[in-house]
Amino acid sequence: MKIRRAAGDDAGGINAVYNPFILDSPATFETEPISEAGRRDWLDRLSRDPRHPVFVAEGEGGEICGFANAAPFDPRPAYCTSVKTSVFIAPNCVDQGVGRRLYRALFEALAGADVHRAYALVVTPNPASAALHKAFGFTHISTLDEVGRKFGRYHSVMWFEKRF
Repeated sequence: MKIRRAAGDDAGGINAVYNPFILDSPATFETEPISEAGRRDWLDRLSRDPRHPVFVAEGEGGEICGFANAAPFDPRPAYCTSVKTSVFIAPNCVDQGVGRRLYRALFEALAGADVHRAYALVVTPNPASAALHKAFGFTHISTLDEVGRKFGRYHSVMWFEKRF
């Protein structure tokens, strides 16, 4: 497994990992699959700022097994040194340390950027994601109770914070 920075050509592979979460899981509050063009635009926007890297895990056959990224916390300028982080792993690559490897690369890149805080939102329950974030120095700071509705039911979201 190779961990590397994402490129525009990875849009389809990233969507192959992420879009099933949109369609089948409350792990993301997106409700419509992302097009390949939309994913390319997302990659292009994030690549313009060193605070917003995207990394992919590439399997031996070249398939994308997961990705991690930092994105703007909020579009307003005063928030520019705060980021939201995410990591998503394809089901066939879970429990292989892919998330840890992706987050390690992401946080090494963020250490050299002008980032003051990182935030992660984790839909409950998700003990594996909570443990991963805690292992990378995040602290659980809040839970927003039933803040989102997907698949006809309400879901709560844990907020985690990492100080740099």
